Amino acid sequence: MSNKKDRAFTVRFTEEQFHHIAEQGDRAMMSPSNYIRAAAMRGKVNVILDGKAVARELKAIGNNLNQLTVLANMGHINTVHLEQVHEDLSKLYDAFFALTDKEARQ
Repeated sequence: MSNKKDRAFTVRFTEEQFHHIAEQGDRAMMSPSNYIRAAAMRGKVNVILDGKAVARELKAIGNNLNQLTVLANMGHINTVHLEQVHEDLSKLYDAFFALTDKEARQ
């Protein structure tokens, strides 16, 4: 089976339907086309995480780490204890990949 997408359907949506599909696609971190394709082929799309919320949280963590690095390089702080942060991120990482692995098997 080829992955080349050379066939198209033209489908019209109401404004409400269009925004709903766009929002669901965003939550699933998929383009609207990929979201519609996945929903049509699987019968449904299970969004296991709100991708935008996760991305926001990871960006905030990255910003905080960058600020700590700047302060350390300026000599304003000497020691930062990140063991708990590392443990929490490791748990998040493990949980995320367990969910995505479970979704892939369905």
